[in-house]
Amino acid sequence: MNKASFIKDLLAGLTVSFAALSLGAAFGAMSGRGAFAGMIGAAVIPIITSIFGGTRLQASGPTAPMTAVTALIVAHAYDVFPEKIFAEQFITLIFILFGVTIILAGVFRAGRLIQLVPNTVVLGFMNGIAVLIWYDQIAKLFGILGKKMIEGSLWLNLTIALATICLIFLIPYLIKKSGIKAQYHSFFSGLLFAILIMTILANLMGLDVQKVELGNTIESFSEYFAIISSYFPSSQIVTQQNLILALPYALELTMLCYLDSLLTALVVDKMTGEKTNQNKELMAQGLANGISGILQGIPGAQATIRSVLLIKENAQTRLAGIMLGIFVLISLVFFKDFITLIPAAVFAGVLVKAGWDVCDRDYVEAYFKNNWIKSINRNFQVLIIVYTTIITVVVDLNVAVITGTILYYIGVKLFKKYDLKDVEDQYEENID
Repeated sequence: MNKASFIKDLLAGLTVSFAALSLGAAFGAMSGRGAFAGMIGAAVIPIITSIFGGTRLQASGPTAPMTAVTALIVAHAYDVFPEKIFAEQFITLIFILFGVTIILAGVFRAGRLIQLVPNTVVLGFMNGIAVLIWYDQIAKLFGILGKKMIEGSLWLNLTIALATICLIFLIPYLIKKSGIKAQYHSFFSGLLFAILIMTILANLMGLDVQKVELGNTIESFSEYFAIISSYFPSSQIVTQQNLILALPYALELTMLCYLDSLLTALVVDKMTGEKTNQNKELMAQGLANGISGILQGIPGAQATIRSVLLIKENAQTRLAGIMLGIFVLISLVFFKDFITLIPAAVFAGVLVKAGWDVCDRDYVEAYFKNNWIKSINRNFQVLIIVYTTIITVVVDLNVAVITGTILYYIGVKLFKKYDLKDVEDQYEENID
C-alpha cells in the first residue's frame, strides 16, 4: 500500500463514518437497546467484515431491515423475561445463535443459493421492512397501536420529525447549489447536519421534549466489561426450552443478513468489476455479528448505500472499511454524551427517511410511466411483490421469502405460455 492509497482509504472511511455513526445511533434507538448499542454495532461490524469478508470494498453495520427484526426480538425478550438481566441475556443468546447459523451457511456453501431468490421477492420484502419501520415510528409519535408515545407535545414532536426529514432532503440540494466543489460535497452529510441543526435548535429553545436514551454506556472500561459479563447468557438462560424459543428469531436474522449482504455484494461487484466470495462473506458476517452481540451491540449486514458511498469516495483497499469502524469507535468514546441531547423525534424523522430509502420506488414509477398495467408479466411481478410485502408485515420475513419464492416459480411453471420473467436487476439496488 502506497501513501496515496492510504490517504484515499482514510478519507473514504472518515466521510462514510458520519452516516454510519448517525444511522447506528438511530437504529440503536429503534431497536429498543439504546443508541449506544447501535453505535457499538456500527463500529465493530465494519472492522471485522472488512478484514475477513468476501467483498473487498464494503461498509457493513446496522441496517434498517436488520433493526426492524431486532426491535421485535427485544420487545419479545422483555415480554418473556420481565427481569432486565435475563431479557438481555436472552437477546445476547439470540445474537450468538444468529452468528453461528450464518457462519454455518457459509461453511456449507449456501452463498450460491442467493441466485434462486427472485428480485420480485426481494422488492416485496424490502417494501415490507419499510412498512414495519414507518408503522413503528408513527405509532411512537402518536402513542397508538400499543406503543408508548414519545414524551412531550404531540405537535412539537411531529414538527421536529417533519423538519428533520425536510432537512435531510434539503441540505444536499443546498450544498450542490452553494458553489462548493463537488469533491467536498460528501463531507456535508444531510443526515448528520439535520441531526446537528435540530439538536442545537431544540436545546437553544429549551424545548420540553424527550431526548434519546443511550442505554448501556461506557463510564469506565471495567464497568463496560462488567455489563458484557452480566449479559452473557448464563446457565439459567441456556436451556433447551429457551434455545427452541430463540432459534426462530436467530434464523430470521440469518435469512435477512444473508439476503441483505449478498444482494449488496452484487451491487458492489457491478461497481468494482470484482467477484465476491459469498461463503467467506457469510462467515465474516457471522463472526462480526456474534462479537457485536456479545459486546452489547445490535446486528447488521452489508449496507448498500454506505458501501456505494465508500466506493464513490475512492476507497482503494480493505483499510477503508476498517477505518470507517475505527472512526465510529473514536466518535463513540468521545462524543457519546452529545447523543443524549438529541430529541427522540429527530431519530423518528431519521428512521422515516431510512424507510424511504429501503422502499422500492423505481419499479412503481416505471410501472405507471410505461403503462405496464396491460402487461401480464408485469402484473404477475406486482402480485408477487404485494404478496411478499403483506406477508413480511403480518407474518414474518422467513415465511414471506420462502413462500414468495415458491409462488413465483409455481407461477412461472403454470403459466409457461406467457413467458413470465423476473424483475430486471436494476430494481434490486435500493437496499440499505
